[in-house]
Amino acid sequence: MLAVLLLNKKRLYGALGCLLVSLLAGCSRGLLPREKTGNAAVQTLEIGRLVSQAYAAARQHGEARPPRYLQELLADGRLTIGLGIGTSDLGAVAVPDRVEARTSEAPYYLQGRWVQVSCRLVLSKAEFQKALGECEILFVTSHSRFGAGPVFLQNGKAEPFRMQGTRDYDIVMPQAEVSGYQGVVKQTYAQPWKKQTYVVFTPDSTDLDQSTPLQGYQLIVLSTCTSMRHFLDDIARFRQNHPTTALFTTRACCMDTRMRPFIRLLYEIFRAQPVEQIVAGMNEEYRAVAWENVKKGIPPWQVINRLYALGINTLPE
Repeated sequence: MLAVLLLNKKRLYGALGCLLVSLLAGCSRGLLPREKTGNAAVQTLEIGRLVSQAYAAARQHGEARPPRYLQELLADGRLTIGLGIGTSDLGAVAVPDRVEARTSEAPYYLQGRWVQVSCRLVLSKAEFQKALGECEILFVTSHSRFGAGPVFLQNGKAEPFRMQGTRDYDIVMPQAEVSGYQGVVKQTYAQPWKKQTYVVFTPDSTDLDQSTPLQGYQLIVLSTCTSMRHFLDDIARFRQNHPTTALFTTRACCMDTRMRPFIRLLYEIFRAQPVEQIVAGMNEEYRAVAWENVKKGIPPWQVINRLYALGINTLPE
């Protein structure tokens, strides 16, 4: 009798395990095919290829009636897109050696007419500052330096784009993570039970204060740690006089070296989907990427159900 009970219990747990795997797999269907296991060669990141991938996938489904944000983006017959890349410790990303190869421009047929699409990689603080005033769609994947600002490949952790202007906001870094960052130290304190010393810096928005916002509508995605908590107020202040849609991350996240959440963003836009579907699609894509890496046992990836969230939308229908 005991053996039968144990056998049935084992079968029940096995069935539940299969169901869980099935559910997770069902929740992790992304737009692009999954990577094969093993060590694949690092491909050079070509911004034009990423945009064309999104466009090709979107064209298979046709276009819906354009929501207002898309009408604004395409009003002048041009679309400018920027992709900001963080430091190499987030993932092995190979960027083109030639500066000219880090941009791309091509015509795309959108909403019944040809639109000139210009896209660029954003690899430095200076390029990000410029992109804030020029790119209609701007996606950044990087560290956020505990709220000091996003970091970029060419500057490194020591020089984040300083955009933290919230009064009394504490930028708290473990001493081991300061990594050369130069800021005004408010205090330091130790937590012996964690065997860790922390450095508290005062907020500094110098770089954002010296930036000029894009005149007109802009769609921004900050895939930078817990950007909803870190930067929502700063982006809202920076864009207060201009129509804006801004998406933020609600939890710390990793950078997908294939840039699939970025591709999914463009895919949903090219399909003329509403903002809510853009958020849902990017969350679906991140889950697929995260689940792929979790299955491979690659730290510190984790599956997050609601990573991206709409934080600002001052251009309602």
